[in-house]
Amino acid sequence: MNSIPKKHVPTLIFLVCVVVVSLLVGILSRPYFTESIFYVDQHKYTYDYEQGNQITYESSTADPIQVTVNQQKRTVSIDQQNYVITQIASTPIATNNVVYPNDHKYTVEQQSEQLLSYDETGKMLSPVNMYVNSQRVMEDDEEHYTPAMLVTAAYPEYHHTPGTPVLLFIALAGLIYGWCSFYYPKFQKFQFLLSLRWIWLKDPEPSEFYYAMSKIGGIACMIVAIWGAFQAF
Repeated sequence: MNSIPKKHVPTLIFLVCVVVVSLLVGILSRPYFTESIFYVDQHKYTYDYEQGNQITYESSTADPIQVTVNQQKRTVSIDQQNYVITQIASTPIATNNVVYPNDHKYTVEQQSEQLLSYDETGKMLSPVNMYVNSQRVMEDDEEHYTPAMLVTAAYPEYHHTPGTPVLLFIALAGLIYGWCSFYYPKFQKFQFLLSLRWIWLKDPEPSEFYYAMSKIGGIACMIVAIWGAFQAF
């Protein structure tokens, strides 16, 4: 059996490292990319368990949230306070009524990808919440949990999976491309031919400067690929 040529040993080591790291990242990050989450008052919630018609969501920084499902009505329970949400329309605009423990009533409509809240007079509430040092700044008549937060908690379709896993695949391709650009003169020459710059040159061969820049470009590409992999999270 022929041994692997010495010039290919670094590539083999590189590919083995990339495969091992890719497998570890894929296995360890799978729960992160597949588990649905939502936020209430900047606290991240995930599914905990379901018992009968009640679903419990947990957070590492806040009290759990229970959602009781009863046909078109859902009751969101936070810190022993019950917020009743009733769906009054699903099309063409998903619309829900929200009743607070203090009997304040609001309407929440889904507009594109955003939930917009209105009070009983039809005035739209600001969809932006102000925070200072991680503490929410509230006006005197503002509810602690906005209607949009409660509707988000009540319906799983408003939960989302975090991150952008496709960036990991792009990063993997970038690493391999960068390595080939850095290590293989034949690949560098192939890129030179693809650029069609040789058509206008008297000597249609890559210069030493071109090879040096290809190596630098390959290193830069691998650095950017590693940075892009972190952006997936």
